Amino acid sequence: MSSTTGVTPPGLDAAAAARLTGAHGAWALLSRFRWLLAWAVALTLFIVLVGFPGSRAQIFVVVGLGLIASGAASPVGTRWKRLLIDWLPFYLLLTFYDFLRGSAGDLLLPHVLPQVKFDEWVFGGTAPTVTLQHWLYTPGVAHPWDYAAFAVYMTHFVVPFVVAGVLWKFAHERFRRFAWLFLLLTFAALLTYALYPALPPWMASQNGFLPPTAKIIDEMWTHVRFGNGSGVFSGTGHFADPVAAVPSLHAAYPMLLVLFFWRSAGRWRWLLALYPAAMAFTLVYTGEHFVVDILLGWMYASVVFVIGNRLFDSYEERRLGRAGARGGDDPVVAA
Repeated sequence: MSSTTGVTPPGLDAAAAARLTGAHGAWALLSRFRWLLAWAVALTLFIVLVGFPGSRAQIFVVVGLGLIASGAASPVGTRWKRLLIDWLPFYLLLTFYDFLRGSAGDLLLPHVLPQVKFDEWVFGGTAPTVTLQHWLYTPGVAHPWDYAAFAVYMTHFVVPFVVAGVLWKFAHERFRRFAWLFLLLTFAALLTYALYPALPPWMASQNGFLPPTAKIIDEMWTHVRFGNGSGVFSGTGHFADPVAAVPSLHAAYPMLLVLFFWRSAGRWRWLLALYPAAMAFTLVYTGEHFVVDILLGWMYASVVFVIGNRLFDSYEERRLGRAGARGGDDPVVAA
């Protein structure tokens, strides 16, 4: 066949040979990624028929199977043992975080007036959530910008783990650094939640500290017709604690991504910086966070990035020093 020998078979003109070559190449590409395509189809069917993955375990299973599928057709294949070694502690620590986060308001009463006063002082007497919803929100109507805000909000539950998976697959050393920074940021926020539980705008409104506002994200689940979403991802769902609001991890994670990829983003840095800006607007407009929560989330991400990188570098130096003393570097298992 011309795709392998470069010679057109007898009886075929050049156009027919080109079509055969293209068909052979398409089939070879499909065969190479068949397991990844099967994973994508299975995930799509699960979301359509059952709903979004509703637990931390399900999300990690989805990511893990995707990583295994992405390497199943390669000559070496995915190192599933390395996958287990790297991702199981990641999963267990985040599950521990989920368990502890639900107790954020058990020790102290939630705060709200400092956040309200700060936002009103900065924005001329009216909290920006109230202003934005007065301008843009219509009860019972989902505008295009509501769908956009909903999509941005949901990336919080997906993007960090997709980024971690890509790094694990293609830049394993960067994965280890990213996972460390991500966990350090998460548990720094958890400590603050225990010491300073705080109400988000929608709950402040329900308790009379703000004029009436809507919890738009919960309403959007009705419009997108995924029944299990509100009970899983909303401020009262499995992945949230309504008084774990200061700092905003929804704001902190995008800022951590910006800082982590800033040097390598090159001329696309401006696009990278749009993510925390879009998330900030979403959180304020939908009533999920005050502006001060977001600013503190950005500050936490910046501090963790600086201190966490120094701690990681120090650990790596000691690890490599011990490996050198034993007569060589630690063996590296390719992802």
